Amino acid sequence: MPFTSSVPSNATVTTPAQRSGHHFLQSRRPALNREAPSRGSLLYTQALQLARLQDQEEAARTAFEECCRADPDNTKAWVSWAQFEKRVKKDHQDRFQSCRQVLQQGLTLNRTSAALIQAWGLMELQKGNILAAVLLLERSVQFEPRNSPVLRWRAVQLAQQTVMSQRRKLANLSCPIGGQTAL
Repeated sequence: MPFTSSVPSNATVTTPAQRSGHHFLQSRRPALNREAPSRGSLLYTQALQLARLQDQEEAARTAFEECCRADPDNTKAWVSWAQFEKRVKKDHQDRFQSCRQVLQQGLTLNRTSAALIQAWGLMELQKGNILAAVLLLERSVQFEPRNSPVLRWRAVQLAQQTVMSQRRKLANLSCPIGGQTAL
């Protein structure tokens, strides 16, 4: 026996929420009085778009500069700019130096930015500067404990072990037999 509906075909089906005057999606609709994106936010979006293009290095760099000038507290922009510099520079030494300069400039304006400190620490780790990397990454966690998972990364743990081993060797050199230092 085929299914037949008792609802006429031209009838409109409504939910209880619709009958009460409230539509379910109304509560999920964005507020109409939201602020327009800031100039810094728009420049950041533009810089990211330019950074993705192969032949727009200078335009992207200029956009990052303008973005960070307009919104110096935007640490995501500083980190993105540093990563861009590291990616686009051809010379190995140049790319890390450019990245480091951007991060240092960002930290001059945002001295306690855990994100900038962490980015710098990870860059130093990539470069092979393990002491600087360990110090920066540990400092980042002091400012923002939620950054602590990076300290559990294998590469970071190996760097920490190497630094501790070097510290022990130095301590043994400065403490000859009898516990007195030669210094």
